[in-house]
Amino acid sequence: MDRWFKIDNAGKIFRSVSNKSNTSIFRVAMIMTEPVQKDLLQEAVDIVIKRFPTLAVRLQQGVFWDFLDQNDKRLLVKVEEEYPCHPLKAEENNGYLIRVLYYNCRISVEIFHSLTDGTGAIEFIKTLGYQYLRLCGKDIEDEGLVLHPEELPNRYEMEDSFPKYYQPVQAKRQNEQRAFHIEGTLLEPFGTNTTHGVMSASGLNAIAKSSNATITEYLTAVLIHSIYSQNMKYGIYSKPIKVTIPVNLRRIFPSKTLRNFFTIVNVGVKPSEELSFEKILTSVSAELKEKTKKNNLNNVMASNIKLEKMLVARFVPVFIKNIFMRYGFENFGENAKTITLSNLGNTRLPSSMHKYVRQMEAIIYPTRKSPVNCGVCTVNDSLTVTFSRTIIDTGVIRSFFSFLALESGLEIKVYSNKWGKSL
Repeated sequence: MDRWFKIDNAGKIFRSVSNKSNTSIFRVAMIMTEPVQKDLLQEAVDIVIKRFPTLAVRLQQGVFWDFLDQNDKRLLVKVEEEYPCHPLKAEENNGYLIRVLYYNCRISVEIFHSLTDGTGAIEFIKTLGYQYLRLCGKDIEDEGLVLHPEELPNRYEMEDSFPKYYQPVQAKRQNEQRAFHIEGTLLEPFGTNTTHGVMSASGLNAIAKSSNATITEYLTAVLIHSIYSQNMKYGIYSKPIKVTIPVNLRRIFPSKTLRNFFTIVNVGVKPSEELSFEKILTSVSAELKEKTKKNNLNNVMASNIKLEKMLVARFVPVFIKNIFMRYGFENFGENAKTITLSNLGNTRLPSSMHKYVRQMEAIIYPTRKSPVNCGVCTVNDSLTVTFSRTIIDTGVIRSFFSFLALESGLEIKVYSNKWGKSL
């Protein structure tokens, strides 16, 4: 019998709001030390996709909710030719909501966010990279750090953890003040430009710790400072700068799911003429620590699930639900943020794989009201900050890397895919 899955709480939102300017497709990539061999990568995909049944699916339309159905067709590996995170057309991909690409030494996995989050994507590309290297004849072991492709998936990996772990509370969604939005001329041709900065993870961690901050808190403060210095230093704007930060709920609750299990928090500051980096960092650290406490995260989950749990909502046709979810996304999501910073953390690979993997990348898709976004990924002490943008102006990005290098003293290697014109 074919396996099917309900779309989880977070996934329903991405299904409702995706379009050309908001593709809801993100990327994780593994940069190998040798050029990728297409035939061996395809063979690895054929083996590994069976280990991840929640990714081996196609989207089916229902009356009250859409759902995900088992896909037995072949997931085809393709050479990368388009810009990152471009719209995914199911008819061109054998119905899959995931694509596997290669270019020179890079293996990229792009996934529609209704299927999984960054944690699930990392586990998939770890297993894919492991299987690929084995087929290349490399002498490697999984060392208990990789979901072995020959193992059967367990039910805990396939569960929807939102209804399992949230606690019902009388939590009302807080109406947040509209945030400052970065604006600019769209790239021509339209697409996503990516700018990557690679640095020492341990070096950055030491710098952040010296200020009693985590890497995420430190990078968030640098990002806010860069937006402030480029756009608001002279009092032109008064709206707050807000950074949306996805929070991996598996760090709070004992879930093993490979589906979506995260929520978001917004942290930020109001602009003023006396806004130093030190003040920004102190404010960001305090706010993020408070908002990521278990009870506060549960309140966010509860407010997100409240509508879904209402009995009347279950019998409203899906096209009407989509209208309300798009409204909520625009007014409670997009309007309340300036930019997203998603830190996928340190990817632990088997020690036998280290010499074959140079670095990793995480690309967060831009949106109409958030045309610049930021992803962070670490492996083998190599931390990569990736900015994705759909606008020409690069002021915030240049300011970010310049200030970070000056403030931290770290050596940062910067490179780009060079899509579109830049200022």
